[in-house]
Amino acid sequence: MMTLTVLVPIFAMLALGFAAARSGLLTAEANGGLLKLVACFAIPALLFRSLAGGAQAAGDGEIALIYLLGCAALLVIAFIYGRLALGLSLAECVVFGMGVIYSNSSLIGVPIAQALLGNQGVALLSQIIAIHTIVLIPLATLLLAFGNSARGGSKALISAISNPMTIALAAGLVWRRTGLAVPEPIDHVIGMLAAAAPALSLIALGATVARVPLPTNFAAPVAAVVLKLVIHPLLIWSITRAMGLPKEQILIATMTAALPPGINVYVLASHFGRHTEDAARSFALATTLSVVSISIVIQAIAWR
Repeated sequence: MMTLTVLVPIFAMLALGFAAARSGLLTAEANGGLLKLVACFAIPALLFRSLAGGAQAAGDGEIALIYLLGCAALLVIAFIYGRLALGLSLAECVVFGMGVIYSNSSLIGVPIAQALLGNQGVALLSQIIAIHTIVLIPLATLLLAFGNSARGGSKALISAISNPMTIALAAGLVWRRTGLAVPEPIDHVIGMLAAAAPALSLIALGATVARVPLPTNFAAPVAAVVLKLVIHPLLIWSITRAMGLPKEQILIATMTAALPPGINVYVLASHFGRHTEDAARSFALATTLSVVSISIVIQAIAWR
């Protein structure tokens, strides 16, 4: 019952965005603007507020490093499978691998973490988001640029550092270290933006999924979905348990691994023109099926 309490509102918002896009109420252009609003203002406000005003997350940095270790191991597996089983090129393997390890931690993860553990959950998740933003995306861009014999690695690094979510993470951590309270008028503004983040992000994501065509060749999308929604959470759960992390950290790390891939994977694929259609289809298929993987994780860990 508690699992339904957490997930029904999440996927109801996704369904609302899906219906709005299908009906024409939310056009592609309007949804693009909504995604930018969420990524540049709403989610950064929620991250900053959770870090600046929240309690110190236990074991700062530990959950992120252990999560990164699991991602690195799974990336190797995805590369090997992509090359040997699917016959993908190096650049295509990068996109395939990123779709397996890069979770939609902001648009879906933040609302779920908040519902599960409040500000503590968001603070823990923010450490993993930092890994996604500062390490995984620049690394993938560098590998894609290398695979395409193109330049762009420095631009990727600059883009990651100047990303509003990266700035919000850094600002929140710095402000918390000062021990000062955020001035009340500013906190109210940030609070209003933060309150809008979960619903707006999920509606925008649902509308995005509505515009992705279903696959005709299921080999790569199905392999990516199995690796992302089954192997990834099992691997992260095993590593976090073996390392003796607290239950709350195991829950947030495993829940993040059980999320569908982030839309940035499709954006990267489109930018470099590699594995684009399969990236889009994996994104849509995994987002649809993630209700199962997330439900299992919450039921198995959170309510035990």
